[in-house]
Amino acid sequence: YLIVFGIPSIDIEARRRRRDLQRTTCWQFPGVARRANNFNGAMLVLYVLARHPSHGYNHSAALLEETDEYHDVVTLRTSDALPTTNKTVGTVGPWGTEAGISISRKVYLWFDLALRVFPNVAYIAKGDDDMFLRVPQFLADLLTLPRRRVYWGMPLGWSVRKRSINYRFRYAAGMCYTLSRDVAQQFVSYKPLQRLVEMPYSKMREPKFLSLNMQDDDMMVGRVLRVEQRHHHSIFVVAAPCSFHDILNDTGHYSVTWRSVVIHHLREDDYGKLMERFGNDTTHSSRLEMVRGRGYIQFVC
Repeated sequence: YLIVFGIPSIDIEARRRRRDLQRTTCWQFPGVARRANNFNGAMLVLYVLARHPSHGYNHSAALLEETDEYHDVVTLRTSDALPTTNKTVGTVGPWGTEAGISISRKVYLWFDLALRVFPNVAYIAKGDDDMFLRVPQFLADLLTLPRRRVYWGMPLGWSVRKRSINYRFRYAAGMCYTLSRDVAQQFVSYKPLQRLVEMPYSKMREPKFLSLNMQDDDMMVGRVLRVEQRHHHSIFVVAAPCSFHDILNDTGHYSVTWRSVVIHHLREDDYGKLMERFGNDTTHSSRLEMVRGRGYIQFVC
């Protein structure tokens, strides 16, 4: 495969519906490897799950049936935590500190697993189950990028203070970001993060987890790559805001255009509507201008 795409999800009915909505819409695009085509394609999509407290920390019967039907689920040696906020699927905001840390652990374990199971894959990605991906255009854009040093996604900003120095860094929003294989290896090799991933959560240990921003998995990845490992010089590939975006803009208006590639924060009825609009998409060439600078590449609308 050119790329393996991991989507952390949860063993509950609301998230199972989201997985099925993706399977019946955007994972039907050409280029996606799935059971129906004997897993032939440039991009393999896998759902990354853990044991959930609502099932007594066991896998549900429904998940076992789902796995048997689609063969696209991997389960990790960890467990989920219940959210402590009012956030729901498809909306903006945090799930709570412990839940955020459990997601960060899954993300780390996903990259670690993908590197070991797919020794020849060029790129490893992480996405969300409440997004729609125009796969042909995504793959066309991916083919324009280098095979090394790549960290591609929609940029967000944050700053941290270390040893009396403020470091401002960019990190990629978690709806969809891609690491080249060497950058993924660099990320999982960071020893302090390895130790935290193996450490059970407790309130007393919370400051240790927060020291690497593990309450927010997207920020954690960016923190490690752009601050803790800044001397490795990964290239931040800036996704164009007209291509990676929420389905609604800041004023609540529909923001999807022909330039859209990754569309986030969907309602359940949005997947089918987007497939009706883009389902005949067979584009295989990058359509956006690229600007290159020192340490970055930027897609321009």
